[in-house]
Amino acid sequence: MILQSLKYQKRRKEWLLIFDTGETLSVNDELKTKYGLQPAMNIGEERYITLKNEAERQSAFEKAIELLSYREHSSHELKTKLTQKGFSSSLVQDILRQMMAKGYLDDERFATLYFRELMRQRNYGPLMIKKKMMEKGVEGAVIDAKLNTVQAEEWEQIAREILHKKRQKLRKHTGNLRDTVLGILTRKGFSYGNIQNVVNEYEKKEE
Repeated sequence: MILQSLKYQKRRKEWLLIFDTGETLSVNDELKTKYGLQPAMNIGEERYITLKNEAERQSAFEKAIELLSYREHSSHELKTKLTQKGFSSSLVQDILRQMMAKGYLDDERFATLYFRELMRQRNYGPLMIKKKMMEKGVEGAVIDAKLNTVQAEEWEQIAREILHKKRQKLRKHTGNLRDTVLGILTRKGFSYGNIQNVVNEYEKKEE
């Protein structure tokens, strides 16, 4: 197949290769130089397949680096996002291993930072935190270990802070106050065992 032309895509910082067969392929400067790509160049099928595979690998690697530059990701998150971009499962697994080997991807580090961020927000109970972390692919045992570092008094204090934020709405409520407070805190991920003291004291305070 003949490489008819190369067009530089400034925004993506890639070269778009256009072949006489109608196929197109995007490569970076590194691959362009490595293969000595020039217009009118004849590229055999085997060499084209090798070039295509390398270009796809490079693209997946760069996308992974881009995603990780924004924030920490779990391996589950990164796998999902790369797969959604159309990269094959085997390639994605290779990229994940590469990211882990380089220290760019670390599930334990992600779990620690994400748990810390959720606790900092002071807007969720333990059940909601566990749900959110599991959605990111963090293992249940890892989550439980982190939740066990938080004392019952801390969960109660977070529950009080949530109710304090909603005090104006609660004061206007005309229904059963206890049920309303329970509903709010349950939706935030607290079990009754976490919050029974808070519910009791809030009810007494508002009597």
